Amino acid sequence: MRSTYAVLAAAFLLFSADTLHAQQDVDPNAGVSGEHDFNMYCASCHGENGKGNGPKAFNLTLKPPNLTTLTARYREFPRDRLARMIDGRDPVPGHGEREMPVWGVWFKVESAEELGGAEGDEASVKRRVDNLIDYIESLQAK
Repeated sequence: MRSTYAVLAAAFLLFSADTLHAQQDVDPNAGVSGEHDFNMYCASCHGENGKGNGPKAFNLTLKPPNLTTLTARYREFPRDRLARMIDGRDPVPGHGEREMPVWGVWFKVESAEELGGAEGDEASVKRRVDNLIDYIESLQAK
C-alpha cells in the first residue's frame, strides 16, 4: 500500500515539474491579442473605433488619422508601412517631433520585464506588432 502511495506521489511530482517547466517556456506575449494592444496603447489617441477621436487626440499637434480608412486611402492595406511606423523604423508623417510612441521598443521592454530582465525576444515583439496590424486591418470600412 505504501509503495502505491509512493508511486502516486512520484508521478504527481513529475507531472508538476513538467507542468512548471512547460509554463516557463511559454512566450509571455503569446496571449496578447491585437485588439488588447490596440485598446491598451492606441485607443487613447485613435479612439476605440480607430477613427482618430480618442480622449487624448485633442492635445496632439495633429489629429490622429482615421485608421478605418487606410485601405481606401492607399488602395490596399498598408501593412508594411504600418509596421515601420509602429516599430519605429519610419517617422510618423506630419509630425515634427514624433508624438506617437515607438511601440516596438515598448513591446520589447515589456517582454524583457516579463522574462525577468532578459533581453526581449524579437519574435514575440514582431508577433505583437503583426497582431496589432491585423486588428487595425479588421477595422477597415467595408
